[in-house]
Amino acid sequence: MPNSSHTDLLAQLKSQKNKKGGIARQFKTVVKGSAEHDALLEQMKFVSGQIDVTEAAIKAAENKTSESITLPTIPEKMAFDFLEPLTTYNEKIHIEIANAHHLDLWYAYLQQQPHTPYHQSTWLELIKNQFGHETIILLAFNEKNEILGGLPLTLFSSKLFGRFAVSIPYINYGGPISRYKDINQALIAHSKILLEKFALSHIEIRSIQAGLYPLYTSKKASMILRLPESDEALDKNLGAKLRSQYKKAEDYSPQLKIGKAELLDDFYSVFARNMRDLGTPVYPKRFFNAILDNPKIQSTLLIVKLNNKAVSAAFLIANGYVLEIPWASTIAEANKKNMNMWMYRHILSFAIEQKFTFFDFGRSTIDAGTYKFKKQWGAEPRQHYWYYVMPEDQSLPEINPNNPKYKIFIALWKLMPVWMSKLIGPILIKNIP
Repeated sequence: MPNSSHTDLLAQLKSQKNKKGGIARQFKTVVKGSAEHDALLEQMKFVSGQIDVTEAAIKAAENKTSESITLPTIPEKMAFDFLEPLTTYNEKIHIEIANAHHLDLWYAYLQQQPHTPYHQSTWLELIKNQFGHETIILLAFNEKNEILGGLPLTLFSSKLFGRFAVSIPYINYGGPISRYKDINQALIAHSKILLEKFALSHIEIRSIQAGLYPLYTSKKASMILRLPESDEALDKNLGAKLRSQYKKAEDYSPQLKIGKAELLDDFYSVFARNMRDLGTPVYPKRFFNAILDNPKIQSTLLIVKLNNKAVSAAFLIANGYVLEIPWASTIAEANKKNMNMWMYRHILSFAIEQKFTFFDFGRSTIDAGTYKFKKQWGAEPRQHYWYYVMPEDQSLPEINPNNPKYKIFIALWKLMPVWMSKLIGPILIKNIP
């Protein structure tokens, strides 16, 4: 007989499927290609992602008491669920920009709260040193002047993209940190005063917490895999079809290298070439070197070589019990030999060997090619919510490769020699969060 948790999941799945059906029926009433049609498509993708997660959770619940040697794909708590506030404060507060004294208190406060490493001073100082962007922190205080939460906001200013703020740029996780949901909501709402104070066109807040502000997009999700206890168990979970794909690479005798700064040249040669091929400006090599050299950041490089030439590369960052891969690339020719598959299989082996509980494949647009690639490994989506604070009459910003006005620029960038992209790319990418 199913327990109450299992019954709740079944009811939740039914509700989600009913919602999906309701959205599907609305397609008959709108014009294809219209704004209403596009909005329905986004709603459909979001609900479909919720259904996938709920179905996986049901399967995990059903298998919970089985004698299988492997762990379920979906654990009882997904990675980063600990960031979700559990209660509300509902008392008088005041919010202000942190001064030097406040910053010491804020970072001490963080040590007592669930947070990502990107909220720590180490990362914000790295962003300032490498890209020149200042970060301010909005802090919420109670009547005793005790910190209740905070929101870091990195300020951008350029002739090409204007003035705006992001929490937090260049990485996957940001947003407010507090044990109280209403404090997080208040911090975002209060940030609107910064639009005039700093002459900003908008503020973008990259969170994984739902329901913090009315204006948001939910096109992206992190893909998270609950790691089994052994490499053998992982092989069993992946199945014969996937195993056959990455094992085909072994016909070419690839070599695996794991290290740090000594592998940076190999990593950057692959990464820069792949970014050029995608039509995207590349980060400067010194940015990655600064991460590798920082003793407070647990980072690792993993390189795959063919005939002593690097063809696949991954940059790994430890985040407590999670191993994250924020940057990875494989050159096109090597993809035909399944080197990307082979690299990811060995990354997962490394994660298991190092005793991580979760592997974070990084964020992807829901249902895009990278999303489907990550999903085939058993990864499940953790929804992102990107909130936008901006004037009411302004449309959402599109500082990303999907913006049609950058189409010609991207096409031209793909034709650029790699050496030139390494020179020009870092100048542009500093202002693309």
